[in-house]
Amino acid sequence: MARLTLNLLRRANAINPQLVPLLKATRSLQLAIAELRWIKQELPRSQWTDAIRKRAQLVPLQYILGSQPFGSLDILCSPGVLIPRWETEEWCMKLVDVLRSAAVSDISVLDACTGSGCIPLLLKKELPALQVLAVDLSDKALHLALENMRRANVTIDVQKVDVLNYNAVPEQRFTLVTSNPPYIPASDFDKPLLLNGVDASVRLHEPRMALVGHLEFYRALARDIVPACHSEGVVLELGYEDQYLETIANLPLNWSHGRYFDLAGNLRCAIAWKNGSSMECLGRLVNENQSHP
Repeated sequence: MARLTLNLLRRANAINPQLVPLLKATRSLQLAIAELRWIKQELPRSQWTDAIRKRAQLVPLQYILGSQPFGSLDILCSPGVLIPRWETEEWCMKLVDVLRSAAVSDISVLDACTGSGCIPLLLKKELPALQVLAVDLSDKALHLALENMRRANVTIDVQKVDVLNYNAVPEQRFTLVTSNPPYIPASDFDKPLLLNGVDASVRLHEPRMALVGHLEFYRALARDIVPACHSEGVVLELGYEDQYLETIANLPLNWSHGRYFDLAGNLRCAIAWKNGSSMECLGRLVNENQSHP
C-alpha cells in the first residue's frame, strides 16, 4: 500500500480538499478522484460530507453507495453481507457464455454460500431457463439476496442451509454446483495486507463469517453435496492451491478437473465435471495451460 506523503496530501488539497480524507482509504490520488466522483454522482449533496467521513474510516465504498455493478445487474450491498468482487463477476460471466454456447437444456443450479445472491441472480438473468436455488446460513445474506432478486426482476429459490451439514441440503437434483465459500484461513485474515493478509477495510467492515474458512468447505461441497445432489459439474471460487487439491481429492472418480486463473493471473476457481455428462462444457473455462501476467 502506498505511503501518504506530505507532497501527495498537498497535491490532493490543491485539486480539491475533499480528496484529502479519501486518501486515507485509497492511498492513491487517482482512486480518490474516482471515488469522489462516484460519491457525487450517486448520492445527494446532503450526504457527501458523511460519505467522505465514512470512507476515511475505511468503510467500503459499496456500503456507502449501497450497490455494486455485477455483470448486467446492480447488486445491493449492505453491512453484514460480503461485497461482490470483480474476480467473481469475471468467472460468472464466462460461465454464462459457456452454458449459453453449449445450449444445454434442463440445467438446475445450486449456489452455496450465496451472500448477496450475485452469482445465481446473474446466471438466472442471463439464462432465464435455469432452475436456481441459492442457499446461505446468514439471515442478513438471505434477506439481501431476496431484495436483490426483486431488484433484478427474476425468480430464484432462496433457502437457509448450512452447507457443512449436507443433510440440510434439499433432496433435489442439481446439474451444477457453484459457490464462493469462505476461503481465507484465520491466520491470513488477521495479517496486514503487506504480509499476504487482508485489507484493513475488509477486516473491519465485511462479515468474518463470509470470509474466514478453508478446506472444510471444499471438502463438504465435493464429497457430500455433489453426490447428494447428483451433480455433473462444479465451479468453486478459491484463493489457495490446497483448496483446489482438496476439491479434486474428494470428487467422484469419473470426473475431470482443471484450474481457472483470473485476469490478474491468480488461481481463482476449481472447475470440475462428470465425464460424459452435459457439464463437460465446463472444460472450456479451464485456462491453466495459458500464460498469465
